[in-house]
Parts: sequence; C-alpha cells; structure tokens
Amino acid sequence: MLVPQILKPTAEQSLAITQAAKGESFKVIAYAGTGKTTTLEMISNALSQRRGMYLAFNKAIANEAQAKFHQNVNCRTFHSLAFRSVPRGVTDKLRLPRLSPSFMANEYRLTPITLRRLMGGRYEKYLLTSSRLASLVANAVSYFCSTSSQYPAPRHLQAPSWLHPDDIDSLQKHLYPAVERRWLESIDPQHQAGIGHDIYLKLWALSEPNIPADYVLFDEAQDADPLMLGILLKQRQTQVIYVGDAHQQIYAWRGAINAMQKLPLPESRLTTSFRFGDEIAEVANALLGGLDEAVPLIGNAERKSRVVNKPHTKMRDAILCRTNARAMELLLSGLVQGDKVSLQADHLKLNRFVDAASLLKQGKRVTDVPELAWFNSWHDVHEYCETNDGSDIKPLVKLVDEHGTAPLKKALAKISPLDQADYVISTAHKAKGLEWDRVHLEDDYQFKINGLDHKIQDEELRLLYVACTRAKSSLNIHHIYDLVQQLKLKRGQANIATA
Repeated sequence: MLVPQILKPTAEQSLAITQAAKGESFKVIAYAGTGKTTTLEMISNALSQRRGMYLAFNKAIANEAQAKFHQNVNCRTFHSLAFRSVPRGVTDKLRLPRLSPSFMANEYRLTPITLRRLMGGRYEKYLLTSSRLASLVANAVSYFCSTSSQYPAPRHLQAPSWLHPDDIDSLQKHLYPAVERRWLESIDPQHQAGIGHDIYLKLWALSEPNIPADYVLFDEAQDADPLMLGILLKQRQTQVIYVGDAHQQIYAWRGAINAMQKLPLPESRLTTSFRFGDEIAEVANALLGGLDEAVPLIGNAERKSRVVNKPHTKMRDAILCRTNARAMELLLSGLVQGDKVSLQADHLKLNRFVDAASLLKQGKRVTDVPELAWFNSWHDVHEYCETNDGSDIKPLVKLVDEHGTAPLKKALAKISPLDQADYVISTAHKAKGLEWDRVHLEDDYQFKINGLDHKIQDEELRLLYVACTRAKSSLNIHHIYDLVQQLKLKRGQANIATA
C-alpha cells in the first residue's frame, strides 16, 4: 500500500495557509512554477472541516484537480454550476440547431447598409451585407454575456475599428433592437433556436447565485472576465481565495480583466520556482522588470538549468512561437526534413483559416471565420494586411500565398501525436500551463532594438515571460538575447537608483 507523501510547506506556503485560516478573502500571487496547485491542496487540507469549492476554467482541469483534493472540496467550472441551476427549458436549447447568419438576417429583416471604412489611409464606401449584420448581432449577445452588465446595450455591439467612428455609432443604434430581440429569444424556453453555453452562464449570473461552499479557490484568477469576477464579488458570506499570476495574463483580448492586480485584497506570494534554477529565473526577472515588478522570482537552488544563446539547435523538446503562422512554417520545414512533429497550436482555427482562404480565392464569401468574414475577395484581404489592424493576419496570408492551401492542409494532417513526436511546436498562448525540459524561443516575438534602447509592449513582455518559464533545464533565447540584455541592464540601473 502506497502511503501519500506529506509535503512540508515552505515559508511562503505557510503564510498562505495562515492567511486562509483567518476566513477572509485574499489573493495568492503565484509566479511561474512556484507550486500553486500544491499550495491550494495544503490550504484545503488546513480547512478540511469546511466545505470547499475549487473553480477552474475548463472541465479537464477541474477533473484533474478533483483527484488531488480531499472529499470536502468540490472541483467544478462556472458552467457546470450554472447548468444545474438554470431552468431545463433553457439548457435544452443547447441541442437545437443554431440560427445561421443568413437565416437570422431574413428572420430579423436586416437589409444591407453602406458605410465608410478606412483603407490605405482614406475612407471608402463598404457594403455590409445582411449576413454580416446578423453576425454582428450574434457576436454582440456573446460579448454582453461576458460582461457584468444587467441588460444588452448598443455598446455591446463590437464593430470593426476601421469603420468611420460616426458610422460605428449609428450602426450600434440601428442594430440594437435586433440585439435585444436575439437575447430575449435566447433565454425563452419556447423559442426554437439553439444557444451556446454563454447564454445559460449569463442567465445564472443575473440570478445573483450563492455558491454552495464555505470557501472558494479560484484558479488562474488573472484570466477572469467581468462576468465571473462579478459572481465571486457578490459572495458576501463566502471566503474567496483568488490564485494566479498577474504577469501571466495573456488573454486581455478575450475580455479578461486582471483580478490579481485590480482587487484591493490582502495578498500572499509564492516566488520560489520548483520548475527551474537561477539562470532561467534571471531571464524571467528581466522580463518582469520591464513590467515594473519589484518582487523577484527566485530560482530553485537544487535545480540545474542553463540559458543558451545559439541559432536553431536539435537539442530541444519544444519550440515556442508567437504566431500560428510561424508554427505552421516550422511544421512544414520539419516535415520536409522527415521530423516527427507535434503541433500545440489551434489546429481547428488553422484548418478553418486555410479553408476560408481557399473559398475567397475562388471568389466565394466566408461567414464562419471572423478574421476573413469582412472581405469580398482575396485582393481585399491583401489590402487590409497593409493596414495596422491587418498586421495580425498578415503572416497567415503570406503563408497561404507562398505555399498554397492544399499543401497546408496536407501538413496539418501529418501532425504526430504528442507521445510519438521528436519535438513539439507550440504558440506561447497554447504553452501556458505546460512545461518541457529544453525550450527554444522562435524569432517572431514583437519588439524593436534601437542601439541601447528598446521598444516592447507590456502584452508582449507577458507573453515572453510565459514562454521563458515553460523551460525546466535549458532555455534557448537566441532570438531575444539582445532584448534580455537590455532589460537586465535597465533592471540593474533601477535597483541602483532605489538602493
């Protein structure tokens, strides 16, 4: 019989456990690899006489956690709590067919509108088709569902930024009645149109629910959207322990708000990494310094890890890119070399993009790929790629132009399973929460080096921090080496100035 190993808490973990025992809400700021899950288990063991609820963002993480926590902790997702509480008539609508944009346009009598869009530095006329208007309505309801708002409003309609500001305002007012109607039909059990999971979650949130627990452990709190945070902040009688790393917030574009920074609560910190040693911690601290973080991440003294500055090397278990496009390029070149390559990227999204590009090249319209749904032709897409807003999809467009859609589809079909691959190619976003022995950073992260100065956005620093802290024994920073050196210099100067 195996006897479970009783871990002795570190000084930082002991402080978090002591804080939890007070029964008040607080936050645990846990840097990368610092034993966050273990600390939560220790907290729950210390509170074993009380009912606990561990809340995760997806079912797989909740199920994995359930095996680690004792029986007095219920591991769930927000959606599973909501599903049980919302009337069956609403959740039954999940099985019904969804309204297609063209069907909704016809049903709601939406007619095409001509607006002004910015293209190549000037405004030109652009026809918004009925189907496109219907997509805007559906997306507005989804966006409203992620907010803490009580009722849909014109502002929830997210029009493209390249439309003329006056036209955005008039479009929001014009389509608002359709947005309101779509929301009311979504929550009407008698209406025979399918819904997504966001509808019943929002309906549950609007009922101001009480979570059945004495305390809640909310994992990855930095990625909470306003809806989830609103639910937790209304738990007046329940202790909520928010756990996460403010600097690992890389989903701001999805509407996430950084609870770890914004909530005015007492805090406890986990700063010593169990994952990697001092050299990798130094790189992470340079990036954290760029984010104005004064509290350093400490490497594991018992772990040997090294930072490498070499061009591409065969000695790697994972290659981390910024973009899906770069991941695809590496997949193609790896397959040509006969490598068994696994891809930790959004396969479905990449496949849909390639299919949509193929349709546009044939002169057909696209409705189900948001990045390409606004364009009438592949030429339109090329024009858009030359604008600031179009920079995100430009690498993927270039990939399609250089390789063609058929070879890209074939490459996606040849991906090796993770356990059979020579190495993994991943985007930094998809790598979050994972770890490998030897990590190589790719060359598509966005920053500029000008002499002894550099320019990089906070969002990019956070992404690099996530990428660098996936490594356990070896981190190859060849492509960001100059940036890291400048950040280290700047951090050193800041430390001297405050000494």
